[in-house]
Amino acid sequence: MTAPPVVRPPVVRPPAVRTPRPVRWAHHPLRAELRGGPARWAALAMSLTLLLPLAAKSAYWQGSWYETQEHLHTAATLLGGPLALAAGCWQGGREQRSRMTELRASAAGGPLAQFLMTALPVMLGGLAGYAVIVCGVLLASRPYVSAGWPLVGPLAADAVFLAAMTMAGTVAGRLWRWRLAAPTLAVCAYVVLGVPTYQSGAVRFLSPATFQSGAALPVWWQPLAMAAWTGGLASAAVVAHTVRRHRYTAVLPLALAVAAAVPVVRTGEEMWHRDPLGERQVCDDSTPRVCVNTLDGGLLPQVSRALSGVTRRLHGVANVPVRFEDLYRDPHRDEAQLPQLFLGQSVVRGELADPQRFAWEAVAGMVSRDCSNASARVSRTDNAVQDWLISNSLSRHERRTDMEHARDGNDTADVATLEAENRALARLASLPDDRRRAWLGRYFATAGSCDPNGVPAL
Repeated sequence: MTAPPVVRPPVVRPPAVRTPRPVRWAHHPLRAELRGGPARWAALAMSLTLLLPLAAKSAYWQGSWYETQEHLHTAATLLGGPLALAAGCWQGGREQRSRMTELRASAAGGPLAQFLMTALPVMLGGLAGYAVIVCGVLLASRPYVSAGWPLVGPLAADAVFLAAMTMAGTVAGRLWRWRLAAPTLAVCAYVVLGVPTYQSGAVRFLSPATFQSGAALPVWWQPLAMAAWTGGLASAAVVAHTVRRHRYTAVLPLALAVAAAVPVVRTGEEMWHRDPLGERQVCDDSTPRVCVNTLDGGLLPQVSRALSGVTRRLHGVANVPVRFEDLYRDPHRDEAQLPQLFLGQSVVRGELADPQRFAWEAVAGMVSRDCSNASARVSRTDNAVQDWLISNSLSRHERRTDMEHARDGNDTADVATLEAENRALARLASLPDDRRRAWLGRYFATAGSCDPNGVPAL
């Protein structure tokens, strides 16, 4: 007998395990949130919040990189920061109220990844709105800037601050489900950020809204320290909220924030220094020369034209200042101080707002005497020299207005004083050129002196 054939069971092969393909960007849920979610509204709100105050004060920052970045920084921290905090809080509370948190928890990814899916759209939207305003403001100021360049570090530090506020707001929204939590946090943030700027202690520099006044530049590490300070605090809050099993890891970003805060507090005002360009001048070839700060070098032709009448009358006169200077210091004995060129006041978008007023203030500063007991004769002589050097419609209008006010008020003493000044001015104007130059040489030899006996009379 033959043995029956051996029947072998069929080999059952396990199904092949396929490695999941990465989700393409076209189908990524973050892309949908950025296109149709709250990101667009966050970008629009951030743009409008920063645009309105900057546009209203445009005359005060167009023409100086320092003023431009100071106004940008103030708007981004005091207005953009509370807005970013409120937007993040609203987004975090919205996720909780719509029970999207439970739905996201059932999807792939840990708590941190799910948190980022909630916070990133609002954060990126706010940063996009901030970037649009930064580019627009820098382009609007560029045509009127004479020297220097914008600094990338402070702009990047403000961007990190806005991102940190959004992240912190999202944590607060997930923990605090009250519907009015977002505006309440915004108001509190505005107060917390703004109050330290009015304090005098070194701790005020920990507020991102603090900015050193004057034409100053930060040291290289200041933007990095502020980014580490604000970013570290927000990262610690996010890690403590999401990584629940290992919350102790939040100590790492918190330690980074504290390490960045220490040099900020210890250094204080010394974190800023003068711009080297502000220590140099550009001058014309008049006599006396007219010099303006290098940062305002583009205004030199206008300043020279405004003072052309003054320099022409001073030409050939002995003992006059050799130059009108515009540095951050007191003038030397052979110099005269120019009026300060304030954006939005004396200068508007690269133009002198009132050239005649500028000339009047320059001459007034040159002939003034810091004397408490100056005699009436010396004051009358100073005013006559001032009015003759200026000799423009503003000077004539000022004298006429003063006389009308004195007569309307029946102030006989003022009327007599003004009439005496007009007679002194007429005598100075009627002198022959050679005699007038000689007399002015003797007059300027007594500049700054309080001895009335040395001042020549008219």
